[in-house]
Amino acid sequence: MRTSVGGAGRGSSGVRTVRRRPVFWAYAAFGWLAVSFVWHLWMGIDYRSAMGGGDRVPVWGFLAYDGLITAMSAAGAVLALATVRPWGRRLPPWMVLLPLWFGALLLVVRGVPGLVENVTTAMGLTPYGLLGLAERPADPSSGEFWTGMVINTYFFVGAVVLLPLAVLHHRGLRAAGSTGGPSGQEKSAA
Repeated sequence: MRTSVGGAGRGSSGVRTVRRRPVFWAYAAFGWLAVSFVWHLWMGIDYRSAMGGGDRVPVWGFLAYDGLITAMSAAGAVLALATVRPWGRRLPPWMVLLPLWFGALLLVVRGVPGLVENVTTAMGLTPYGLLGLAERPADPSSGEFWTGMVINTYFFVGAVVLLPLAVLHHRGLRAAGSTGGPSGQEKSAA
């Protein structure tokens, strides 16, 4: 059965499309945040190798930062599910929406410039970084450069999945009169 691109199709097929969009983004964001949680939890456990050889940051500072990111990832994963699960309707709308917007904007600020800098550096356009402030030109053939590229791509993907979820959840709350979750929430026995 074919539905319109915008989800505003006629009959029940259009309604199914509207309902599927937030569910897809909610589960995509949940998956991204679950991986972030496990990644940062492991970094906290194996902090010596995660910190590398540099002594620029004290261990307590690294563990505090990593603990904060781990907690934010866990909370974000739960809140992503709250947008589409029946139990999420019992939460005050602001308690879900504000952290989603905060996380989405944080990932946009972190993910987009980092990936743009990596891509432009790999292309040879900005060998001293996006702002030209690096002391020496980046070496796109090094493993360190490509590790940074993978990490920045991961943050960019986080922005790509969390921002649409925040927008769709906000629209759903407005359509429902801000009295609970979006009108198109998934029905479940959970």
